[in-house]
Amino acid sequence: MAESDKDDDWTNYSSAQYGSESNNWEVDEFHGAVVDNEALDYMEENYEITPAPSGSGQLHLIKLGCCDYCLGRIGGVSLLNKSTEEAGQEIRKNILKNQKICKEVEQECCPLCEDLFSEIELISSRLISALDGYEFSTLQLGFQLPGDLVNSEELIRNSYGARNSLSLKQGLSSELSKLLRISINGIEIVNKNPEILVLIDCLTLSVKIDCRSLYLYTRYCKFERGLPQTHWNCRTCKGRGCEKCNETGLQYAESVQSLIADPMLDIFSADSHSTHSMGREDIDVRCLGDGRPTVIELKNPKKRNADLLGLTELVNKKASGKIVIKPLRISNKSEVVRVKDAAADKSYHICFKLIKETDEENNEIDYPLSDEEIISKISELSGVELSQRTPERVSHRRADKIRKRKVVDLYDIMVNEDTVEFKLKAQSGTYIKELVTSDNGRTIPSVAGLLDLECKVEWLDVLDIHSN
Repeated sequence: MAESDKDDDWTNYSSAQYGSESNNWEVDEFHGAVVDNEALDYMEENYEITPAPSGSGQLHLIKLGCCDYCLGRIGGVSLLNKSTEEAGQEIRKNILKNQKICKEVEQECCPLCEDLFSEIELISSRLISALDGYEFSTLQLGFQLPGDLVNSEELIRNSYGARNSLSLKQGLSSELSKLLRISINGIEIVNKNPEILVLIDCLTLSVKIDCRSLYLYTRYCKFERGLPQTHWNCRTCKGRGCEKCNETGLQYAESVQSLIADPMLDIFSADSHSTHSMGREDIDVRCLGDGRPTVIELKNPKKRNADLLGLTELVNKKASGKIVIKPLRISNKSEVVRVKDAAADKSYHICFKLIKETDEENNEIDYPLSDEEIISKISELSGVELSQRTPERVSHRRADKIRKRKVVDLYDIMVNEDTVEFKLKAQSGTYIKELVTSDNGRTIPSVAGLLDLECKVEWLDVLDIHSN
Protein backbone atom coordinates (compact mmCIF):
# COMPACT_ATOMS: atom_id res chain seq x y z
CA MET A 1 0.00 0.00 0.00
CA ALA A 2 1.38 3.44 -0.98
CA GLU A 3 2.12 6.00 1.73
CA SER A 4 -0.65 8.27 0.40
CA ASP A 5 -3.16 5.42 0.67
CA LYS A 6 -2.19 4.88 4.32
CA ASP A 7 -2.83 8.59 5.02
CA ASP A 8 -6.23 8.38 3.32
CA ASP A 9 -7.21 5.30 5.34
CA TRP A 10 -6.12 6.92 8.61
CA THR A 11 -8.09 10.14 8.10
CA ASN A 12 -11.17 8.23 6.96
CA TYR A 13 -11.14 6.24 10.22
CA SER A 14 -10.31 9.19 12.48
CA SER A 15 -12.79 11.73 13.82
CA ALA A 16 -10.17 13.55 15.88
CA GLN A 17 -8.03 14.80 12.97
CA TYR A 18 -5.07 12.54 13.83
CA GLY A 19 -2.42 12.23 11.17
CA SER A 20 -3.62 15.20 9.15
CA GLU A 21 -2.50 18.81 8.96
CA SER A 22 -5.85 19.99 7.58
CA ASN A 23 -8.71 21.33 9.70
CA ASN A 24 -12.04 19.77 8.83
CA TRP A 25 -13.94 22.75 10.25
CA GLU A 26 -12.10 25.18 7.99
CA VAL A 27 -13.03 23.02 5.00
CA ASP A 28 -16.70 23.12 5.99
CA GLU A 29 -16.58 26.90 6.40
CA PHE A 30 -14.84 27.27 3.07
CA HIS A 31 -17.73 25.51 1.32
CA GLY A 32 -20.25 27.47 3.29
CA ALA A 33 -21.53 24.49 5.29
CA VAL A 34 -23.54 25.15 8.44
CA VAL A 35 -21.75 23.84 11.52
CA ASP A 36 -23.96 21.91 13.94
CA ASN A 37 -23.06 23.32 17.35
CA GLU A 38 -24.40 20.30 19.21
CA ALA A 39 -22.28 18.01 17.05
CA LEU A 40 -19.30 20.29 17.66
CA ASP A 41 -19.88 20.03 21.40
CA TYR A 42 -19.94 16.26 21.11
CA MET A 43 -16.63 16.19 19.22
CA GLU A 44 -14.94 18.40 21.82
CA GLU A 45 -16.29 16.33 24.68
CA ASN A 46 -15.00 13.06 23.17
CA TYR A 47 -11.84 14.37 21.58
CA GLU A 48 -9.74 11.53 23.01
CA ILE A 49 -11.33 8.21 22.08
CA THR A 50 -10.42 5.22 24.22
CA PRO A 51 -10.80 1.73 22.78
CA ALA A 52 -13.86 -0.41 23.46
CA PRO A 53 -15.39 -1.50 25.75
CA SER A 54 -15.39 2.21 26.66
CA GLY A 55 -18.45 4.11 25.52
CA SER A 56 -16.37 6.47 23.38
CA GLY A 57 -14.74 3.55 21.59
CA GLN A 58 -18.05 1.79 20.96
CA LEU A 59 -19.65 5.05 19.83
CA HIS A 60 -16.82 5.72 17.39
CA LEU A 61 -17.18 2.24 15.89
CA ILE A 62 -20.89 2.92 15.36
CA LYS A 63 -20.14 6.26 13.73
CA LEU A 64 -17.70 4.53 11.39
CA GLY A 65 -20.56 2.38 10.15
CA CYS A 66 -19.61 -0.99 11.67
CA CYS A 67 -22.13 -3.78 11.19
CA ASP A 68 -23.65 -5.57 14.17
CA TYR A 69 -21.33 -8.58 13.66
CA CYS A 70 -18.16 -6.49 13.81
CA LEU A 71 -19.52 -4.35 16.64
CA GLY A 72 -20.15 -7.50 18.69
CA ARG A 73 -16.80 -8.96 17.62
CA ILE A 74 -14.56 -6.07 18.73
CA GLY A 75 -16.91 -4.13 21.03
CA GLY A 76 -15.60 -5.80 24.17
CA VAL A 77 -18.80 -7.28 25.58
CA SER A 78 -19.45 -10.81 26.82
CA LEU A 79 -20.83 -13.26 24.26
CA LEU A 80 -22.24 -15.54 26.94
CA ASN A 81 -25.69 -16.78 25.90
CA LYS A 82 -25.80 -14.47 22.89
CA SER A 83 -24.57 -14.49 19.32
CA THR A 84 -22.01 -12.04 17.97
CA GLU A 85 -24.71 -10.23 16.02
CA GLU A 86 -26.96 -9.99 19.11
CA ALA A 87 -24.03 -8.58 21.10
CA GLY A 88 -23.52 -5.92 18.43
CA GLN A 89 -27.22 -5.03 18.42
CA GLU A 90 -27.11 -4.69 22.21
CA ILE A 91 -24.11 -2.34 22.06
CA ARG A 92 -25.76 -0.23 19.36
CA LYS A 93 -29.02 0.02 21.31
CA ASN A 94 -27.33 1.03 24.56
CA ILE A 95 -25.01 3.59 22.98
CA LEU A 96 -27.71 5.25 20.89
CA LYS A 97 -30.02 5.41 23.90
CA ASN A 98 -27.45 7.13 26.10
CA GLN A 99 -26.18 9.67 23.59
CA LYS A 100 -27.88 12.98 22.92
CA ILE A 101 -26.56 13.06 19.37
CA CYS A 102 -25.13 10.20 17.41
CA LYS A 103 -25.53 10.31 13.69
CA GLU A 104 -24.29 7.09 12.15
CA VAL A 105 -22.12 7.53 9.09
CA GLU A 106 -23.83 6.14 6.05
CA GLN A 107 -21.53 3.53 4.51
CA GLU A 108 -22.05 1.38 1.46
CA CYS A 109 -20.71 -1.50 3.53
CA CYS A 110 -19.11 -2.18 6.89
CA PRO A 111 -15.54 -0.80 6.86
CA LEU A 112 -14.27 -3.75 8.89
CA CYS A 113 -15.67 -6.71 6.95
CA GLU A 114 -17.23 -5.22 3.79
CA ASP A 115 -20.44 -7.04 4.83
CA LEU A 116 -18.85 -10.48 4.61
CA PHE A 117 -20.68 -11.57 7.74
CA SER A 118 -24.00 -11.03 5.96
CA GLU A 119 -22.82 -13.61 3.38
CA ILE A 120 -21.98 -16.30 5.94
CA GLU A 121 -25.14 -18.33 5.24
CA LEU A 122 -24.40 -18.25 1.49
CA ILE A 123 -20.79 -19.34 2.10
CA SER A 124 -22.01 -22.11 4.40
CA SER A 125 -24.47 -23.34 1.79
CA ARG A 126 -21.81 -23.44 -0.92
CA LEU A 127 -19.37 -25.18 1.37
CA ILE A 128 -21.86 -27.87 2.41
CA SER A 129 -22.64 -28.52 -1.27
CA ALA A 130 -18.92 -28.79 -2.09
CA LEU A 131 -18.41 -31.27 0.77
CA ASP A 132 -21.23 -33.51 -0.40
CA GLY A 133 -19.92 -37.04 -0.96
CA TYR A 134 -16.87 -36.70 1.33
CA GLU A 135 -16.45 -38.69 4.54
CA PHE A 136 -14.57 -36.73 7.18
CA SER A 137 -14.60 -35.82 10.85
CA THR A 138 -12.11 -32.92 11.03
CA LEU A 139 -12.18 -29.74 8.98
CA GLN A 140 -9.96 -26.66 8.83
CA LEU A 141 -11.19 -23.35 7.45
CA GLY A 142 -9.04 -20.88 5.55
CA PHE A 143 -10.02 -17.45 4.23
CA GLN A 144 -8.42 -15.57 1.37
CA LEU A 145 -8.98 -11.85 2.01
CA PRO A 146 -7.85 -8.74 0.10
CA GLY A 147 -4.71 -7.31 1.66
CA ASP A 148 -6.10 -3.77 1.92
CA LEU A 149 -9.16 -5.02 3.82
CA VAL A 150 -6.99 -6.98 6.25
CA ASN A 151 -4.79 -3.94 6.88
CA SER A 152 -7.64 -1.47 7.35
CA GLU A 153 -9.57 -3.86 9.63
CA GLU A 154 -6.48 -4.37 11.77
CA LEU A 155 -5.94 -0.62 11.99
CA ILE A 156 -9.49 0.06 13.23
CA ARG A 157 -9.54 -2.95 15.56
CA ASN A 158 -6.21 -2.07 17.17
CA SER A 159 -7.15 1.60 17.50
CA TYR A 160 -10.74 1.39 18.76
CA GLY A 161 -11.57 -2.27 19.38
CA ALA A 162 -11.28 -4.18 22.62
CA ARG A 163 -7.97 -5.83 23.46
CA ASN A 164 -7.63 -9.45 22.30
CA SER A 165 -10.78 -9.21 20.20
CA LEU A 166 -11.10 -11.58 17.27
CA SER A 167 -9.51 -10.67 13.95
CA LEU A 168 -11.62 -10.68 10.80
CA LYS A 169 -10.46 -14.17 9.82
CA GLN A 170 -11.07 -15.50 13.32
CA GLY A 171 -14.51 -13.94 13.41
CA LEU A 172 -15.48 -15.36 10.02
CA SER A 173 -14.19 -18.78 11.06
CA SER A 174 -16.16 -18.65 14.31
CA GLU A 175 -19.46 -17.73 12.65
CA LEU A 176 -19.05 -20.23 9.81
CA SER A 177 -18.08 -22.97 12.25
CA LYS A 178 -21.33 -22.49 14.17
CA LEU A 179 -23.39 -23.02 11.01
CA LEU A 180 -21.37 -26.04 9.91
CA ARG A 181 -21.71 -27.78 13.28
CA ILE A 182 -25.48 -27.41 13.02
CA SER A 183 -25.61 -28.75 9.45
CA ILE A 184 -23.00 -31.54 9.63
CA ASN A 185 -23.18 -34.04 12.47
CA GLY A 186 -20.00 -34.99 14.32
CA ILE A 187 -17.76 -32.44 12.61
CA GLU A 188 -14.78 -30.97 14.46
CA ILE A 189 -13.21 -27.68 13.34
CA VAL A 190 -9.45 -27.88 13.90
CA ASN A 191 -6.42 -25.66 13.41
CA LYS A 192 -3.99 -28.34 12.22
CA ASN A 193 -3.89 -31.81 10.66
CA PRO A 194 -7.41 -31.73 9.18
CA GLU A 195 -8.86 -34.42 6.98
CA ILE A 196 -10.22 -31.67 4.73
CA LEU A 197 -8.87 -28.14 4.33
CA VAL A 198 -11.30 -25.58 2.91
CA LEU A 199 -10.11 -22.32 1.32
CA ILE A 200 -12.77 -19.63 0.88
CA ASP A 201 -12.11 -16.78 -1.55
CA CYS A 202 -13.82 -13.82 0.10
CA LEU A 203 -13.86 -11.81 -3.13
CA THR A 204 -15.78 -14.33 -5.22
CA LEU A 205 -17.25 -16.33 -2.31
CA SER A 206 -15.98 -19.47 -4.04
CA VAL A 207 -14.94 -22.58 -2.13
CA LYS A 208 -11.92 -24.81 -2.79
CA ILE A 209 -11.67 -28.27 -1.21
CA ASP A 210 -8.29 -29.80 -0.36
CA CYS A 211 -8.93 -33.39 0.76
CA ARG A 212 -5.87 -34.57 2.64
CA SER A 213 -4.39 -38.00 1.99
CA LEU A 214 -5.39 -41.09 3.95
CA TYR A 215 -2.46 -43.11 5.34
CA LEU A 216 -2.54 -46.84 6.14
CA TYR A 217 0.33 -48.70 7.81
CA THR A 218 1.21 -52.34 7.19
CA ARG A 219 4.16 -54.69 6.72
CA TYR A 220 4.50 -56.73 3.53
CA CYS A 221 6.27 -59.95 2.67
CA LYS A 222 7.30 -60.44 -0.94
CA PHE A 223 7.55 -64.06 -2.10
CA GLU A 224 8.01 -63.67 -5.85
CA ARG A 225 11.23 -62.54 -7.50
CA GLY A 226 10.99 -60.17 -10.46
CA LEU A 227 8.43 -57.97 -8.71
CA PRO A 228 9.49 -54.30 -8.27
CA GLN A 229 8.65 -52.52 -5.06
CA THR A 230 7.02 -49.49 -6.67
CA HIS A 231 5.43 -48.35 -9.92
CA TRP A 232 7.98 -48.17 -12.78
CA ASN A 233 7.29 -46.09 -15.88
CA CYS A 234 8.02 -47.72 -19.21
CA ARG A 235 11.60 -46.90 -20.23
CA THR A 236 10.54 -46.40 -23.86
CA CYS A 237 7.55 -44.06 -23.51
CA LYS A 238 8.26 -42.67 -20.00
CA GLY A 239 4.77 -43.58 -18.83
CA ARG A 240 2.82 -42.16 -21.76
CA GLY A 241 1.87 -45.58 -23.17
CA CYS A 242 3.31 -47.31 -26.21
CA GLU A 243 3.21 -50.58 -28.12
CA LYS A 244 6.06 -52.04 -26.10
CA CYS A 245 4.19 -51.64 -22.79
CA ASN A 246 0.76 -52.43 -24.28
CA GLU A 247 -0.26 -48.80 -23.74
CA THR A 248 -0.07 -49.21 -19.96
CA GLY A 249 2.88 -46.86 -19.48
CA LEU A 250 4.40 -49.45 -17.10
CA GLN A 251 7.73 -51.23 -17.34
CA TYR A 252 6.29 -54.05 -15.22
CA ALA A 253 2.61 -54.91 -15.17
CA GLU A 254 2.62 -55.46 -11.39
CA SER A 255 4.51 -54.15 -8.38
CA VAL A 256 4.30 -54.52 -4.62
CA GLN A 257 2.70 -51.07 -4.60
CA SER A 258 0.01 -51.95 -7.14
CA LEU A 259 -0.80 -55.29 -5.53
CA ILE A 260 -1.36 -53.60 -2.16
CA ALA A 261 -2.88 -50.26 -3.09
CA ASP A 262 -4.87 -50.84 -6.30
CA PRO A 263 -7.71 -52.67 -4.49
CA MET A 264 -7.96 -49.72 -2.09
CA LEU A 265 -8.72 -47.10 -4.76
CA ASP A 266 -12.35 -48.17 -5.18
CA ILE A 267 -12.85 -48.80 -1.45
CA PHE A 268 -11.84 -45.24 -0.54
CA SER A 269 -12.82 -43.54 -3.85
CA ALA A 270 -9.27 -42.21 -4.10
CA ASP A 271 -7.63 -40.72 -7.20
CA SER A 272 -4.20 -42.34 -6.87
CA HIS A 273 -1.73 -43.82 -4.40
CA SER A 274 1.91 -44.00 -3.40
CA THR A 275 3.93 -46.05 -0.91
CA HIS A 276 6.50 -45.01 1.70
CA SER A 277 8.61 -47.94 2.87
CA MET A 278 11.48 -48.55 5.27
CA GLY A 279 14.12 -49.07 2.62
CA ARG A 280 13.68 -51.16 -0.51
CA GLU A 281 14.67 -54.50 -1.92
CA ASP A 282 15.91 -55.13 -5.46
CA ILE A 283 13.46 -56.51 -7.99
CA ASP A 284 15.06 -59.99 -7.77
CA VAL A 285 15.12 -60.07 -3.94
CA ARG A 286 12.46 -61.61 -1.72
CA CYS A 287 11.40 -60.03 1.57
CA LEU A 288 10.50 -62.56 4.26
CA GLY A 289 10.15 -62.70 8.06
CA ASP A 290 7.82 -60.13 9.59
CA GLY A 291 7.91 -58.10 6.40
CA ARG A 292 8.95 -54.57 5.46
CA PRO A 293 7.18 -51.65 7.19
CA THR A 294 5.35 -49.47 4.69
CA VAL A 295 2.73 -46.73 4.67
CA ILE A 296 0.19 -46.57 1.84
CA GLU A 297 -0.87 -43.03 0.89
CA LEU A 298 -4.28 -42.72 -0.77
CA LYS A 299 -4.68 -39.33 -2.43
CA ASN A 300 -7.93 -37.33 -2.46
CA PRO A 301 -10.01 -40.07 -0.79
CA LYS A 302 -13.73 -39.29 -0.68
CA LYS A 303 -14.26 -42.19 1.71
CA ARG A 304 -12.29 -42.73 4.93
CA ASN A 305 -14.16 -45.48 6.74
CA ALA A 306 -13.64 -49.13 5.86
CA ASP A 307 -13.30 -52.56 7.43
CA LEU A 308 -9.50 -52.67 7.55
CA LEU A 309 -9.37 -56.35 8.50
CA GLY A 310 -11.60 -57.21 5.56
CA LEU A 311 -9.50 -54.99 3.30
CA THR A 312 -6.35 -56.80 4.43
CA GLU A 313 -7.93 -60.12 3.46
CA LEU A 314 -9.04 -58.67 0.10
CA VAL A 315 -5.51 -57.45 -0.75
CA ASN A 316 -3.96 -60.81 0.17
CA LYS A 317 -6.55 -62.74 -1.84
CA LYS A 318 -6.03 -60.64 -4.98
CA ALA A 319 -2.23 -60.87 -4.67
CA SER A 320 -2.45 -64.67 -5.09
CA GLY A 321 0.57 -65.39 -2.89
CA LYS A 322 2.94 -62.97 -4.61
CA ILE A 323 2.85 -60.73 -1.56
CA VAL A 324 1.17 -60.90 1.85
CA ILE A 325 0.44 -57.92 4.09
CA LYS A 326 -0.06 -57.75 7.83
CA PRO A 327 -3.31 -56.25 9.24
CA LEU A 328 -3.78 -52.65 8.12
CA ARG A 329 -4.20 -49.77 10.55
CA ILE A 330 -4.70 -46.02 10.26
CA SER A 331 -1.46 -44.05 10.04
CA ASN A 332 -0.45 -40.42 9.49
CA LYS A 333 2.11 -38.25 7.75
CA SER A 334 4.37 -38.16 10.80
CA GLU A 335 4.70 -41.93 10.68
CA VAL A 336 5.70 -41.68 7.02
CA VAL A 337 8.68 -39.58 8.09
CA ARG A 338 9.59 -42.02 10.88
CA VAL A 339 9.35 -45.05 8.57
CA LYS A 340 11.45 -43.49 5.80
CA ASP A 341 14.07 -42.10 8.17
CA ALA A 342 14.43 -45.26 10.27
CA ALA A 343 17.87 -46.88 10.11
CA ALA A 344 17.05 -50.48 11.02
CA ASP A 345 19.56 -53.32 10.85
CA LYS A 346 18.54 -56.15 8.51
CA SER A 347 19.22 -59.87 8.32
CA TYR A 348 19.89 -61.57 4.97
CA HIS A 349 20.39 -64.97 3.40
CA ILE A 350 22.59 -64.93 0.30
CA CYS A 351 23.68 -67.60 -2.16
CA PHE A 352 26.50 -67.23 -4.68
CA LYS A 353 28.68 -69.27 -6.98
CA LEU A 354 32.46 -69.43 -7.07
CA ILE A 355 33.64 -68.91 -10.63
CA LYS A 356 36.60 -71.10 -11.51
CA GLU A 357 39.52 -69.61 -13.35
CA THR A 358 40.64 -71.14 -16.66
CA ASP A 359 44.08 -71.81 -18.07
CA GLU A 360 45.40 -70.86 -21.48
CA GLU A 361 43.62 -73.84 -23.00
CA ASN A 362 40.35 -72.78 -21.39
CA ASN A 363 40.40 -75.63 -18.87
CA GLU A 364 38.94 -74.93 -15.43
CA ILE A 365 41.41 -74.72 -12.58
CA ASP A 366 40.44 -76.23 -9.23
CA TYR A 367 39.96 -73.89 -6.27
CA PRO A 368 43.15 -73.27 -4.30
CA LEU A 369 41.08 -73.32 -1.07
CA SER A 370 39.34 -76.13 0.79
CA ASP A 371 35.78 -75.82 2.05
CA GLU A 372 37.06 -75.22 5.58
CA GLU A 373 39.38 -72.46 4.38
CA ILE A 374 36.51 -70.81 2.45
CA ILE A 375 34.33 -70.85 5.58
CA SER A 376 37.18 -69.51 7.70
CA LYS A 377 37.91 -66.60 5.38
CA ILE A 378 34.25 -65.62 4.98
CA SER A 379 33.89 -65.69 8.79
CA GLU A 380 36.50 -62.94 9.00
CA LEU A 381 33.85 -60.49 7.76
CA SER A 382 31.79 -60.80 10.94
CA GLY A 383 31.98 -57.51 12.89
CA VAL A 384 33.99 -55.77 10.15
CA GLU A 385 33.34 -52.20 9.00
CA LEU A 386 33.04 -51.97 5.21
CA SER A 387 34.02 -49.14 2.92
CA GLN A 388 31.47 -49.19 0.11
CA ARG A 389 31.65 -46.87 -2.83
CA THR A 390 28.34 -46.36 -4.60
CA PRO A 391 27.77 -49.52 -6.72
CA GLU A 392 28.02 -49.19 -10.48
CA ARG A 393 24.49 -50.58 -10.91
CA VAL A 394 22.93 -47.62 -9.03
CA SER A 395 25.51 -44.91 -9.77
CA HIS A 396 23.14 -43.27 -12.28
CA ARG A 397 20.67 -42.39 -9.47
CA ARG A 398 22.81 -42.26 -6.32
CA ALA A 399 25.59 -39.89 -5.29
CA ASP A 400 29.07 -41.31 -5.89
CA LYS A 401 30.55 -41.49 -2.41
CA ILE A 402 32.09 -43.94 0.05
CA ARG A 403 29.81 -45.22 2.82
CA LYS A 404 30.97 -46.87 6.04
CA ARG A 405 28.73 -49.81 7.01
CA LYS A 406 29.18 -52.57 9.56
CA VAL A 407 28.58 -56.32 9.27
CA VAL A 408 27.06 -56.96 12.69
CA ASP A 409 27.15 -60.76 12.47
CA LEU A 410 27.82 -63.45 9.87
CA TYR A 411 26.84 -67.11 10.43
CA ASP A 412 25.51 -70.40 8.97
CA ILE A 413 28.13 -70.59 6.20
CA MET A 414 27.60 -73.60 3.93
CA VAL A 415 29.76 -74.72 1.01
CA ASN A 416 28.41 -77.21 -1.55
CA GLU A 417 30.96 -77.65 -4.35
CA ASP A 418 30.93 -74.28 -6.16
CA THR A 419 27.88 -72.92 -4.31
CA VAL A 420 28.19 -70.99 -1.05
CA GLU A 421 25.45 -69.71 1.24
CA PHE A 422 25.56 -67.72 4.44
CA LYS A 423 23.40 -65.52 6.62
CA LEU A 424 24.31 -62.17 8.08
CA LYS A 425 23.02 -59.18 9.99
CA ALA A 426 24.21 -55.84 8.66
CA GLN A 427 23.77 -52.15 9.30
CA SER A 428 21.06 -50.27 7.42
CA GLY A 429 22.19 -49.20 3.97
CA THR A 430 24.72 -52.03 3.42
CA TYR A 431 25.02 -53.22 -0.18
CA ILE A 432 24.88 -56.98 0.37
CA LYS A 433 25.48 -58.15 -3.18
CA GLU A 434 28.58 -55.98 -3.39
CA LEU A 435 29.80 -57.41 -0.08
CA VAL A 436 30.10 -60.70 -1.98
CA THR A 437 31.21 -59.59 -5.45
CA SER A 438 33.38 -56.59 -4.38
CA ASP A 439 31.92 -54.63 -7.36
CA ASN A 440 35.33 -54.38 -9.05
CA GLY A 441 37.00 -53.36 -5.81
CA ARG A 442 34.43 -50.70 -4.83
CA THR A 443 33.58 -52.62 -1.62
CA ILE A 444 36.48 -53.36 0.77
CA PRO A 445 36.76 -55.93 2.26
CA SER A 446 34.58 -58.42 0.37
CA VAL A 447 34.13 -62.17 -0.02
CA ALA A 448 35.61 -62.09 -3.51
CA GLY A 449 38.61 -60.16 -2.23
CA LEU A 450 39.25 -62.51 0.71
CA LEU A 451 38.93 -65.64 -1.43
CA ASP A 452 40.72 -64.08 -4.40
CA LEU A 453 37.99 -65.59 -6.57
CA GLU A 454 35.27 -64.20 -8.77
CA CYS A 455 31.87 -64.59 -7.13
CA LYS A 456 28.45 -64.37 -8.80
CA VAL A 457 25.32 -63.82 -6.68
CA GLU A 458 22.57 -66.37 -7.37
CA TRP A 459 19.86 -65.03 -5.06
CA LEU A 460 19.31 -62.89 -2.00
CA ASP A 461 16.54 -62.87 0.62
CA VAL A 462 15.77 -60.31 3.30
CA LEU A 463 15.10 -62.46 6.36
CA ASP A 464 14.11 -59.75 8.82
CA ILE A 465 14.02 -55.98 9.30
CA HIS A 466 14.84 -55.24 12.91
CA SER A 467 12.48 -52.38 13.67
CA ASN A 468 9.88 -51.76 16.35
